[in-house]
Amino acid sequence: MLMEINLFGLSNLIPTLFALVKSSALITSIANIVLLIGMLYVYLERYLKVKSKFTTTLVLFTLLFLAQNILFSVYFVYNLPETIINALLPLIFLGLEFAALALLLMVTRE
Repeated sequence: MLMEINLFGLSNLIPTLFALVKSSALITSIANIVLLIGMLYVYLERYLKVKSKFTTTLVLFTLLFLAQNILFSVYFVYNLPETIINALLPLIFLGLEFAALALLLMVTRE
């Protein structure tokens, strides 16, 4: 069985996938930062036109999420998870956050 895995090159694939899973939380956090910068741009543009409490709250909301994702990114740079389980839990959280932010940005731009 081990010989068959080596013939297909799967023995090199598993450590590569593990490294990708370990760094995927960092990649997702950086993607969230990009989405949040886009949202901040739209909200600041609207704030300069309207200057209401609602647009102020949207700017603050975006800034808080931006600070959170910057802190997550810094944390993941210095503390990469050692096991797949420790890598998957933050990835699930950040992936759900990415989906929610993408939907919010899509609705905001309309």
